[in-house]
Amino acid sequence: MIIKPFRAFFPALAVLLLGLAVSPLPFPTQAWAAEADTKQASQPATPATPLISDISAVATDATLDQINNEIRSIYQDSLKNYSKGENAAVFASLLKRASTVSARTDALLAKIKPYESVYQSFLDILGKPPAKDAPPEAASITEQRRALTAKQRDISGRITRLKLYQLEAQQLVDELRQHGTAIQQATLTQRFPSPLGITFWTQLIATSGDDVDRLTSLAQEGSAVLVEAFRGTHALWTLGGLIAGGLLLTLYFFCHNPVRMLVARFLPTGRIRPIAATVVCAAISVAAWAFAFRIVWGTIALNNPALGEDLDTLADMVATQVPLCGFVIELGISLLASKPEWRVFPMPDKVAHNLRLFPIWFAVALIVRGILRYVDTKSGLSILPVQLLDGLYTLAVSPLLFAIPRQLRISAEEGSGSHPTVAPFLRTVAMTICIICWLAVLSGYIPLAYTIISWVSVMAITMTGLLLLALLATALGSSVFPSHGPIGQHLVQLGLAARLVDQASVVVPGLISVFLLVVAFSVATAGADFDPAQVGNRILYVFRGQNGTSTAEGSFHISLDTILLCAILPIIGHYAIRTLKNWFRQRFFPTTRLDIGAQASILSIITYSAWILVGLSIASALGVTMKSMTWVVSALSVGIGFGLQSIVQNFVSGIILMAERPVSIGDVVDIAGAHGEVARISVRSTNIKLADGSTMIVPNSQFITSAVRNATRAEKPGVFTVTLQLPFASDLQKAMDVVVATLAACKNVDPQLAPTASISSVTDGSALLTGTARARSGLDTAAVRSEALYDLWQAFQEHQIPISMPASLALPKS
Repeated sequence: MIIKPFRAFFPALAVLLLGLAVSPLPFPTQAWAAEADTKQASQPATPATPLISDISAVATDATLDQINNEIRSIYQDSLKNYSKGENAAVFASLLKRASTVSARTDALLAKIKPYESVYQSFLDILGKPPAKDAPPEAASITEQRRALTAKQRDISGRITRLKLYQLEAQQLVDELRQHGTAIQQATLTQRFPSPLGITFWTQLIATSGDDVDRLTSLAQEGSAVLVEAFRGTHALWTLGGLIAGGLLLTLYFFCHNPVRMLVARFLPTGRIRPIAATVVCAAISVAAWAFAFRIVWGTIALNNPALGEDLDTLADMVATQVPLCGFVIELGISLLASKPEWRVFPMPDKVAHNLRLFPIWFAVALIVRGILRYVDTKSGLSILPVQLLDGLYTLAVSPLLFAIPRQLRISAEEGSGSHPTVAPFLRTVAMTICIICWLAVLSGYIPLAYTIISWVSVMAITMTGLLLLALLATALGSSVFPSHGPIGQHLVQLGLAARLVDQASVVVPGLISVFLLVVAFSVATAGADFDPAQVGNRILYVFRGQNGTSTAEGSFHISLDTILLCAILPIIGHYAIRTLKNWFRQRFFPTTRLDIGAQASILSIITYSAWILVGLSIASALGVTMKSMTWVVSALSVGIGFGLQSIVQNFVSGIILMAERPVSIGDVVDIAGAHGEVARISVRSTNIKLADGSTMIVPNSQFITSAVRNATRAEKPGVFTVTLQLPFASDLQKAMDVVVATLAACKNVDPQLAPTASISSVTDGSALLTGTARARSGLDTAAVRSEALYDLWQAFQEHQIPISMPASLALPKS
């Protein structure tokens, strides 16, 4: 009876909340509804402001129609016929558009999906409509249910449309990616007539008329643009742009000395100074060259009636290469500096002098490469003139690969080089690439040679830049940010523990280096065009993975690239895990207070976790999912139930040992009647080194299910005791002094822990005298204790102190 009045309270409260959220009539009872109607009749109506946004404003019909039209447009464009020179660029553009649409649908779907559950919660609060025989509900509740149902239906429809668009966009992305890959592979393996044969030149002459007209038209457009740029008042803008661009480049060329002075002022002495100065000057160079070109071209193209689409496209493609040119020029200035102390990599003055022109030639090659990108995709020239220009570029640029290895080899032969083993390797690699490119061009595989030389150029610039950033991060972490560095000292003064500061100065550069490796991988797999958008997509792909699946769920697929990937992954994983473990041992653990047991447990957990990730990566490459592995899990469960119980038990016990650490490496334990030192702990068993030098392998489950005596837990590692029985009439004070002096004089006793002596008990007319000392680090405690007992025996004989030792006390005790 007491509960009944509260039954009407909860529906009333629910309807009140719904009314505040959706409509201006929140009152649940008929009386309150009538009162609200009276007030509305006497007062002007004011629109209610809902607490929840209208879904039609989040994902409007116009937005959904626009996504649909864009998907249809991309699909129609992909069906058109393009020339061989335009294929790669067009499909790359279509792939970019499709990826944008896919990301947009994902974002909209994630944004509106929570609304569906919110409105469903509201409907759950209202409940179902009353039955025919039940009393009628308030009109406001019916209206609320109707409005909420309509909104939920609208949300479901929009979500369904977005899911359909999401699937279509992802399928379009997959098809375009596969088609683009096929085009790229077909282009790389396409063979043209050899430039050494008559056929190549005959076909080239046959199409030369149209090509000459096309080049003449482009040259006339360029000359007309320059004439208009220097005519009348426009000449002032052009001259101003030239002056501004020249001023930027002048400021850049004179920035080296001020930057080096600032670096020397704020950074400590060491290698960090040339690294930091090179990075800062490289950033200034990239910005100066990029802005200078944009300013000059912007003033020339400003309201220029002679400017057409072709020349504007050519300028945009060259503009993407100009920052790289600035970076290469700065690398030449910094790495080959006239002052040896400002060179990042030490090299003889003769080598630096001989390589001074190499960056300039490389920068010119990059500008030419930008022009060739226009020739390959937008120029409209015939295929053979394009291949001729690409082949000439390859033949001219490939010898540049010899410059640095050749100079290093000469330096090594003269005895002045610091890397005699690197020079032959680099020279061999450069010669191999050059020979492959020349043979490919002369045999007609010009696209392959051009792609190789372009990819090598891009990767050389990328790896050099990333190497500088990695060196800068490592140098900052080892000289500026540690607790003894200038910034680290300020952090310690602010209250941070010096140990944490040292750990951060090691971990953060390591994370930066990992990220730079991801960037290098993204650049290497993004192609030879160095498209920043495509590189960014590859980085997102590495961190987030690919949205959607291109194959059926649970499918298992084997191909040549999958087999190669599965064969390479364990090798890469082995070296990566070994590098990571060495980094922990040499860099991270010395900055911590972890003992050897904790370090071994951490390394074991990292090793097993990393190999599990490698296994999952291989399974993912093969298309194996949890759904497809259901039968394997079922079989394993049966096998565990019958024959693998002990293996699983030992595996789980090993994980418990590593996490809980009741025993650690270096502990002296007694288990299963054996006494020895723990040498290794794995996930299945533990190795115990016995006194005779042999090793006993104990299953991990015995450490969990049986009693284990850990002698190291009671004493400090390496501490041993000797117990001597003396007659009661002996001079005990003299005996204790002899024990302390003798133990301190032992050569294998650690002098940092002073030996002690004490009387442990007095029984049956005799006294038990106990001496304590610690063996030197790395020595066998039992052997040092034996030497100490022998020295004590001789000392007591020399001082004529009577001594007796029962057999029960003569056993070693650690």
